[in-house]
Amino acid sequence: MPTDSPAPFPAPAPAQPPGETATLLRLAVPVIVSQFSVNALSLISTAVIGRIGPAELAAVAYGNAAYYLGFIVLLGVMLSVAPRVAAAHGAGDPAGVARTARAGLLLAALLSAVFLPLAFLAAHLLQSHAPDGLRGDLAGLYLRLYALGMPATLAFSALRGALEGTGQPRPVTAIALGGALLAAVLSPALTFGWGPLPTLGVPGAALTSVLVYWLSAALLAAVVRTRLPATPTEPGAVRAELRVLARLGWPIGLTLGAEGGLFTVTSLLMARFGPDALAAHNVALQVITAVFMVPLGLATATGIRVAHHHGSGHPHAARRVGLLGGAIAVLIMLLVSLSYVFTPNAVIGVFVNVMDPANARLTAQAATFLLIATLFQAFDGFQVSMAASLRGLQDTRVPMLISLGTYWIVGLGSGVLLAFGLGLGPRGLWFGLCTGLICTAALLLARFLRHTRTPPGAPSAPR
Repeated sequence: MPTDSPAPFPAPAPAQPPGETATLLRLAVPVIVSQFSVNALSLISTAVIGRIGPAELAAVAYGNAAYYLGFIVLLGVMLSVAPRVAAAHGAGDPAGVARTARAGLLLAALLSAVFLPLAFLAAHLLQSHAPDGLRGDLAGLYLRLYALGMPATLAFSALRGALEGTGQPRPVTAIALGGALLAAVLSPALTFGWGPLPTLGVPGAALTSVLVYWLSAALLAAVVRTRLPATPTEPGAVRAELRVLARLGWPIGLTLGAEGGLFTVTSLLMARFGPDALAAHNVALQVITAVFMVPLGLATATGIRVAHHHGSGHPHAARRVGLLGGAIAVLIMLLVSLSYVFTPNAVIGVFVNVMDPANARLTAQAATFLLIATLFQAFDGFQVSMAASLRGLQDTRVPMLISLGTYWIVGLGSGVLLAFGLGLGPRGLWFGLCTGLICTAALLLARFLRHTRTPPGAPSAPR
């Protein structure tokens, strides 16, 4: 952890439009790039495996569904680091920044110790209970290998939160980009056996991601040692901060887990419609997940700016930047969704060979899923911005309850009804995703407006 002792950093002053827009985008752009670069490992793995064949792609989709649920929950818990660091930074408290960074790494280690045994158990269950026509052995093997990168992933998240919370996102961006470039070369090399390297197939893609995760975490740890103030912290203070992070983080984890769980259960239900439907679902899901990195990165920056203003006692500036971030996210998602309508095959072609007649059914189903995605992506971008803004206010428990209700009762319930009860099949599951996201966006907006509607000069404190 920190060894150097740079000069204390001042608390940020509230910016005014259009200054706030420029400030938000200066922070958001590198965060978006780094967020997309981290997610690129999954995209690269899917694109490489898609070149092996639909059966392998379906098996990996099945194994990845179980991994993703655990990953998104634990990542959500780790998201408590950035707003805590940002609030301390906004209050001009370098000791608080260092204390939270150390507690974040400890939290990452504890969560990893819980996750790994569960992941290996899930791999065994997937292998034993795979639907007919699906290679359960390959799904279980992929999950076991890919899970080995989780400790590094969580450590990277803690270190990233410390840097981004203090307005230093560029080192994270550089390391994440380097990792994506390395994976783009190494993943196909190990999968298909380029040169002297062995042909490992699906395990080669999984091992590439694990290697890149660990290398990225090690490099970022070295950067953090030089970038954060070397403020002494008592072990008792770090443990107390760990409890605060856990208290703030578990509702965030369950909030993201509610959405991630909706997509995971949808993937598992999609397997009932056959390997082609599951593979098409995985391709479309990879596309919208990749696009989602843009509003997710923007939301991270929005939440940090909200926390800055909240920590420095400027609630109206916090309200303004939260709504600004949400509006930009909606605009971006609407523009991107046009490609799903006019050039779906170009998008799908990143992951599978759309010219191969064997992939015709897969391609057609994936295009249908993307068309449905145009209905909900703007709401998805807006809801993640509102959730991050509420995290900036350190309001996490009620948003968790909102997400649990809208995703699992409204979203999954309507999806199952449409798919199996009314006979819409795979499309019904995607319409369920649409319904859940729209309801979430509306309710989180209402809560954010409520908590930032305060008298002039009064701090915005969630009840």
